[in-house]
Amino acid sequence: MYRSKVLTLLAGVLILASVIAGWIAIGRLAAATQRGLARTEQSLSTARDLAADTASSADQLHQVITVVGGGLSSTVDALVATRQVSASVRALLDAVSVFDRVENLSNSLTDAEASIAVVEIDLAEASGSVEEAGPVLDKAVTSLTSIPAELDRSIAEVESSRARIGQQVWLWRLAIAAGGAALTVMLVLISQLRRLVTGRSVIAGEPQP
Repeated sequence: MYRSKVLTLLAGVLILASVIAGWIAIGRLAAATQRGLARTEQSLSTARDLAADTASSADQLHQVITVVGGGLSSTVDALVATRQVSASVRALLDAVSVFDRVENLSNSLTDAEASIAVVEIDLAEASGSVEEAGPVLDKAVTSLTSIPAELDRSIAEVESSRARIGQQVWLWRLAIAAGGAALTVMLVLISQLRRLVTGRSVIAGEPQP
């Protein structure tokens, strides 16, 4: 009888210790998880700010390239017009090329026109490259602009997860406490049943265990 009481008491102590240990462990686990989620949220916020700055810079770069492309095209047109004016002036000079100075001026204009033609080709190639880069950069800007919104959704999900963990901790603790209480009730019932059996054995004159 004494041994049964000792075992029952020991089982009760173990159940209580298990409940306390589980209660503490769940709290620490939830706290560690929330700290990890907080760091994740902070990292996502930093990435979101960086993505927003990058998208803004890319948009500004796209605007600058558009302006540069338009400026290159206008410059090419201006150079073409300049070369045409120079050719017209040179034609007039050739008509009165009886003077050496006039011939020298005509030769200088010819050299200038050749230089302008080379510059026209280089600017035309640069303008074409800028025009080709425009759609690609526009697509990149669109993609970069969508990243902050996606990161905002991720941050919201992390915040929601942190809130749910705080709520679920009490559910887990309640489950542990309920399990410990159920085991305790079972021990009490077993103890009462054993006392009942022992009492009947005493009444019947049977030896006690």
